[in-house]
Amino acid sequence: MPDSVSFRFSPAVRAMTAQAQLSSAGLPEDLHLGEPVTDATHAEFVQLLDAAARADDAGFLAAMDEWIDHTRHHFAQEEAWMEAMGFGPRHCHAGEHQQVLAVAAAVRDKVAQDNALELGRRLVAELSGWFDHHVRSMDAMMVGHMRENGFSLIEAPA
Repeated sequence: MPDSVSFRFSPAVRAMTAQAQLSSAGLPEDLHLGEPVTDATHAEFVQLLDAAARADDAGFLAAMDEWIDHTRHHFAQEEAWMEAMGFGPRHCHAGEHQQVLAVAAAVRDKVAQDNALELGRRLVAELSGWFDHHVRSMDAMMVGHMRENGFSLIEAPA
């Protein structure tokens, strides 16, 4: 195995990480994994989830859509890394991502079509606990695998 392997980011990932400016501000200390790109992405997830929780009824759907858009890119980014690293439990990890996105899409549709704001707010409230567990288990294993195998999340030369 090479001493170090870097990932070349897609334009969407570059835009996302530039927007996050690799800041982990707002991410609870116990969710920091010590990998700057991952921590910044997780901070944005937490910030957008919090914005949805705080949104008034008129702004809730837009806030939920912004969180869903971030989360779709966030999960695709992690899945690409896991595939590139040959990370063993990547299918289980990606399965959790797919389930969260499927539930979020179904709830989002109920909010949009039936004004089911209570259901949308319940999902947003429950996601915080799911995310804490996911970061401490699935993402911690992924970042540990990166470190153990010399993978770094820096922009590789084109």
